[in-house]
Amino acid sequence: MDAKQISTYVSDIIEDIKNNGDKAIFKYLKNFDNIDLSKKGYRVSQKAIDDAAKRIPKQLKNVIKSAYSNILAYHKYERSQIKKRWNYVRSGLKIGQFYTPVESAGIYVPGGRFPYPSTVIMTAVPAMAAGVKRIAMVTPLKNMNDTVLFSAKLCGIKEIYCIGGVMAVGALAYGTKTLKKVDMIAGPGNVYVNEAKRQVFGCVGIDSLAGPTEVAIIADKDVPADYVVADIMAQVEHDLLAKTYLLCESTEKISEIEKLLPKKAFKQLKTELCSLSKAVDIVNNIAPEHLELLVKNYRILLKNIRNVGAVFVGYQTPTASGDYWAGPSHVLPTNGSAKFSSGLSVMTFLKRSAYIEMSKNNKKAYRAIADFAQAESMQYHKKSAEARYFLSSFFSKCKVKTADIYP
Repeated sequence: MDAKQISTYVSDIIEDIKNNGDKAIFKYLKNFDNIDLSKKGYRVSQKAIDDAAKRIPKQLKNVIKSAYSNILAYHKYERSQIKKRWNYVRSGLKIGQFYTPVESAGIYVPGGRFPYPSTVIMTAVPAMAAGVKRIAMVTPLKNMNDTVLFSAKLCGIKEIYCIGGVMAVGALAYGTKTLKKVDMIAGPGNVYVNEAKRQVFGCVGIDSLAGPTEVAIIADKDVPADYVVADIMAQVEHDLLAKTYLLCESTEKISEIEKLLPKKAFKQLKTELCSLSKAVDIVNNIAPEHLELLVKNYRILLKNIRNVGAVFVGYQTPTASGDYWAGPSHVLPTNGSAKFSSGLSVMTFLKRSAYIEMSKNNKKAYRAIADFAQAESMQYHKKSAEARYFLSSFFSKCKVKTADIYP
């Protein structure tokens, strides 16, 4: 389908969900997943969640817990660096800002070739750290395996729904009898999920419109070729739309890397021989999701990097470290959107509100407000200030009539 056809297709499903709720959900589950959940329902029971946790091998459970611990620590620290409120006094005004979390968030965990327990943690933990009270998770039934359910349990998620794609986004945005609507939807998905998020934006908030994964690698002449090959293939294995860029200063190193690289990777790889400083310019233009600085003197380059979702610094830091374990969320801007947006974080789930408090005797300010309102012919704005400038009963003496403004 082309973009117009996708838009229409998505719109029709969302409208159906909006009008028919669970009835539409059950219809699409039957059509797309060939399963009838009309009697059982599509919310995962607490027993199923608990049983999944029991089936996971202890070693794997400890690995997931270790990653969860790192990711939670990072986002708690991030939250501690954001002032809950601040203000200052100027010209008789007390002005400032304060942050509050959204009350509810829908976490979208994508389907695809593999289950993604890492995305559960990477998306839910920032919401937890922000203070979101209610988190609902959706993911396609085929990806609802034990590791996904255990990761959700670890994050304290009690609402888990085995639906994915457009219908999941529609249900989160507009609500059904089973799934109460949310205020924010976060998490990556395919082109249909992205279009659905785009269409419901305004009814709910969204984090971003994430496209296929991508990595740019700046490599010097001394980097071990095995590192580069492994990191390129780590992106390629996501899907056929993944993009990789190799920017290297050495012809010999490029040749060494290409000899080790499987042939299937070349379709998704763009290679350029260039200086390291030129590589930085290229990266800032591409604005990739991931950037690896596989160079010895990375600090010189790092200070000039402006447009990137996440930077992986030095020979010993593969993109996979951020995908699973390091701390920052792996939900990052793609398709050049790092030029104007950031990765998913605590800030994704926080709302910023302005605070304004005027003192009783600030006549100079009231006069300025009234004069500005007069310049825009906004008579009741003017009187709103003048009522405080003079007496509280002044408005009753106002000569402006409603009919003068609303003829």
